[in-house]
Amino acid sequence: MATISISLPKQIAQKVDTEAKKHGFATRSEFIRSLLRGYFAKGQELEFEEFKPVPLDQLRADLERTGKYNQKFINSVIKGFKRSSIYADKTS
Repeated sequence: MATISISLPKQIAQKVDTEAKKHGFATRSEFIRSLLRGYFAKGQELEFEEFKPVPLDQLRADLERTGKYNQKFINSVIKGFKRSSIYADKTS
């Protein structure tokens, strides 16, 4: 068996734990394996949407427009994107 590590936000990890316990799974891994088996048993193909970068000024405006995020969070997202290989050395 191969091991795959994933990182989840604390809130989602707590939901995984709650659902795993509710459905009688001993561990998070058993719960997630069951979800994946169910997904693949349906014969679904994985579909990936190509990432299309947008100007960082537009990304900032889009995040602000939602009203869901504070300025500190938005600044951290933009800063992270500026360090990414897609946006590095490009103007915003």
